[in-house]
Amino acid sequence: MSDIADVFEEHRRDVVSFVEALPEDDLQRKLPAAPAWTVRDVISHLTGDTAGINGGDFPRQFFDSFGDEAVVAVLNDWTQDHVESRKHLSLQDVLKEWDENAARMVAMMRGDLSWPENVPPFADRVLLTDLAVHQQDIFGAFGIDRARDAAPIRIASSGYIAIMGMRLAAAGIPPVRLDAGDKAYTAGDGEPSATVKASRFELFRALSGRRSPEQLGAYEWDGDPEPYISYFYPYGIRKEALVE
Repeated sequence: MSDIADVFEEHRRDVVSFVEALPEDDLQRKLPAAPAWTVRDVISHLTGDTAGINGGDFPRQFFDSFGDEAVVAVLNDWTQDHVESRKHLSLQDVLKEWDENAARMVAMMRGDLSWPENVPPFADRVLLTDLAVHQQDIFGAFGIDRARDAAPIRIASSGYIAIMGMRLAAAGIPPVRLDAGDKAYTAGDGEPSATVKASRFELFRALSGRRSPEQLGAYEWDGDPEPYISYFYPYGIRKEALVE
C-alpha cells in the first residue's frame, strides 16, 4: 500500500535527521518511555525490525497470542537482540543499515516486492506502528511536542484498537468506546459498556502501554474502567507514570 510506504519513509527520515544531529551524550540519553534503552538503542531496534523482516524473521507468535506474558518475553528477547548485535557499530553504520533495509521494505509495502516467507502482509502496519511509538519515545526523552496528530499515530491507534477489540471479545468483555475528541472509536463489536475520553495522542500512548494504570484510570470515563485497564498493555503492564 503506497500510502503506508510514504508515511513510513517520511517519518523514518524524520527520525534519522533528528538523531544524526544529536551529540554523543544525547544519543546515550535514557528513554523515559523505555527506561532500559537509550536513544541509540532504539535506533538499533528499529534497524533490526527492518533487517529481521527482510530476512523472514518475524515474531508471529506474538501476534497469534497478543498480550500473553510468555510471548511478550519472546518479543522482548527478539527486540533486545536488535540492540545487542549492533553495540559494536557506530551510529552512522546503524543508520546506513537502516537506510538499506528500509529501501527494500518500502518496495514491499508498495507491492513492488513480495514479503518473505513467514512474514504476513500486515507487517507494513506493524513496522509503521513500531516507528510511531518509538518516534514519540525519542521526542519524549527531550520534552518535544511534535507530530502528535500525524498519520502514523492515527494508523497505529486503529490497529491497537482493533486488537484490543479482539482481546476483549475473547475474554467475554463488552466493547469500550474511545473518544479522541474529533472522532470516536469502538474496540469490539456491539454496544460499548464504557467510554474513555482523552486526546488522540494520550489514547495512542495509552494503547501502546506508555501510561500507568493509575493514569488510565484518571482519564475521563463514563462507566467502570477496571475491566479495560489491562487491555491497554500489549507489551506488559507499565508500573511507573509517564507524563509527556
